[in-house]
Amino acid sequence: MANVRLGAKAVGSIVKIKVNGASKDFIVVQQGNPNTSTYDSSCAGTWLLMKDIYTTSTFGNNNSYKDSSIHTYLNGTFYNLIDSDIRAAIKQVKIPYLNGTGGGDGSLATGANGLSTKVFLLSGYEVGWTTSDDINFPKDGIRLAYFGSGSGGNSKRVAYNGSSADRWWLRSPHTNNHGSVWAVNTEGSYDAGRWNYHSDGVRPALILPSTLLVSDDGTVSTNTAPSTPWNISVPSSIMGGTNISISWEKSYDAESNLSGYKVERSTNDGWSWSQIYQGTATSTTDNIAFGTTSVMYRVKAYDTEGLESGWRTSSRVTVVNNNAPSAPPSITVPKDVKGGSTLVISWTAASDSDGNLSGYILERSTDGGSAYTQVYKGNALIYTDTITKGWSTVMYRVKAYDTDGMESGYTTSAIRTVRYNVAPAINASSTSLGAKNAPFDFTYTVTDADGDTLTVTEKLDGKTTATHTSIASGTALTFEQVADAAGFQRVLNGSHTLTVEVSDGKETTSASATFTKTVHAASVTLTTPLAVDGDITVAVLQVTGSIPDDAVFKAEVTNDANDPSPVWQDATTEVKKGMNIVFTNSAATNGAAFNFRVSVSRGASGTGGYIEAVSGAFQ
Repeated sequence: MANVRLGAKAVGSIVKIKVNGASKDFIVVQQGNPNTSTYDSSCAGTWLLMKDIYTTSTFGNNNSYKDSSIHTYLNGTFYNLIDSDIRAAIKQVKIPYLNGTGGGDGSLATGANGLSTKVFLLSGYEVGWTTSDDINFPKDGIRLAYFGSGSGGNSKRVAYNGSSADRWWLRSPHTNNHGSVWAVNTEGSYDAGRWNYHSDGVRPALILPSTLLVSDDGTVSTNTAPSTPWNISVPSSIMGGTNISISWEKSYDAESNLSGYKVERSTNDGWSWSQIYQGTATSTTDNIAFGTTSVMYRVKAYDTEGLESGWRTSSRVTVVNNNAPSAPPSITVPKDVKGGSTLVISWTAASDSDGNLSGYILERSTDGGSAYTQVYKGNALIYTDTITKGWSTVMYRVKAYDTDGMESGYTTSAIRTVRYNVAPAINASSTSLGAKNAPFDFTYTVTDADGDTLTVTEKLDGKTTATHTSIASGTALTFEQVADAAGFQRVLNGSHTLTVEVSDGKETTSASATFTKTVHAASVTLTTPLAVDGDITVAVLQVTGSIPDDAVFKAEVTNDANDPSPVWQDATTEVKKGMNIVFTNSAATNGAAFNFRVSVSRGASGTGGYIEAVSGAFQ
């Protein structure tokens, strides 16, 4: 059967308490202290009001509730009829009341000065009436949540005596009439009854700790302690300086509010104890200090309300003292770990004061250190492990052990991320390109099995000549410099290496190809002449690049480039000296148009060169 805390029950809900052996319905009318300025702190808890009238009675000898026979009855006869477990849990509270009689003879007592009681009647203010309703209501309380705004008004105040609604007493005296006490009418309105001859209903109210439990059928019950753990297990052989495991069987709790366990240890045959564990687990570990002669353990359970079981105590175990080896000072695991490959783990040697160091145990974890698996046991200081594909992380720990089975503590590595990236690939058209005397295409295709975007770098003889970013896998590219006429011209004769590097941001792959440039001459001209309106009479031409002194250099210009047979004028001298070129030709059948021809061929020294640019102007 499920149980909930009484404090979790909604205001207005019904709970059941046994009174004189019979289950009675009580309404939850308030959760917590209604008002800390008016009510003592003892009033914090769950307020309960019997749903129906329990008995009828006159009020007492006057209209003072403190001196009334009802107050005496509720805290005597009625109190003793309540189920003993609940009776013991009822809170002793101090409630606000009019100290003295009504009719102007009393004074309000609130907070810590309130009336000390366990069972009581509600006041007019607590059921929702104030001096705004009748000036003769004493201010002996605060409207309880059940009777708050929107609560249904008078209907919430109606109570039954058997099958019929009946009047019932409040604890509030009429402040202007010694002979009257406020009561609730059959339809839920207020009325004043004579204390000496009106026999009205009694609806007991009380406050319980909110921590009590309520079962599925609404019955309120007190909490019981969990059972004593049935068994406690301790190793029969213990060595000083080691960690041991202590375990116990789970306790039973009738209310299902078992919270945890406390474990204590004694090293003096039970004369004194010290706590080593508190928590929800049914096992723990303990370090047995070297030199300890014997140990005993005991465990008990506790619940959410602080109730505890009895102790379950282990037998005494003698401790055998042998020095454990020291933990290996360090463990080394490479930072770069790749799935499907091997990994070399190494550690430094431990020491043993007894001189009986035997070896090492290496363990691996693939879940961040929650669980480990032994992968090696022996006297080596190195181990090669295979990294299985599918692991996301890996970490290792190592400990030393001696011939007596004593073990050191662990030395644990940092966690390593397992990398599963596939390096990009380059598929080149050739790696040996032979001799080249003109621009050429060196083509290649870059791919990435992971579908990563790529960065491609082109290098000539180790120097970057072009970079391509955001390249998709499967893209075919051509090496820019040697495919471009101007770029090829800047390459000197001789042996050269083209290198392509492709990176996915994680790994880089490279591929190279070689060629030999064997160009001994070069020429430059415009494929399309520059046509103008009017005659071209003067030009200037400048050639930049690397041209050896003994190279055969020739520059020519024409001002009738659109004619079928243009007149080419030698301008070599003017170009070398940076002089103006004056055209001698004045005929242009198809209109004036400018062009040039620049050629260079290797001289006797064999020194190579190149034309970088041809620039100039004409008019």
